[in-house]
Amino acid sequence: MAKFEREVEIDAQVDKVWQVLTNTAYWPQWFPGIDSIANVSAVQVGGTFEWVDDGKTGTGEFLEVDPHKKLVVLTRMGNDKDKHSFELRPTGGFLGLAADECKLEYKLDNLSGAGILGNFITGGNPKDALRVKKATTALRKLVESL
Repeated sequence: MAKFEREVEIDAQVDKVWQVLTNTAYWPQWFPGIDSIANVSAVQVGGTFEWVDDGKTGTGEFLEVDPHKKLVVLTRMGNDKDKHSFELRPTGGFLGLAADECKLEYKLDNLSGAGILGNFITGGNPKDALRVKKATTALRKLVESL
């Protein structure tokens, strides 16, 4: 299991970031590997959805939903599974007291189950590291543009 992490500061309050993060209509604009999303049951624990990437369909599930704090999503396509964890923290002002900004931490866990060799290969995968960087940058730009 390889893990990729990135933290980004967003010039918006946590509430606004949470609204964009949990609005699946925005996901094709920033969520890595999702060209389109459909059949979203609900953004709640146990909720499910279908997504498309390069013409292939995958499924997803919401594993953890802690409003304004944490969202954990599991995506599956064939034998590939990824766990996407997003944590939000208010920041800004002196010692964070203004809370007019949000720090977002994104962790991508590849749950490939490919054994030692597979973990070694995916552990240094620059493609996934770049996916995480692009996703956080795109999400920051989207939130700040709204």
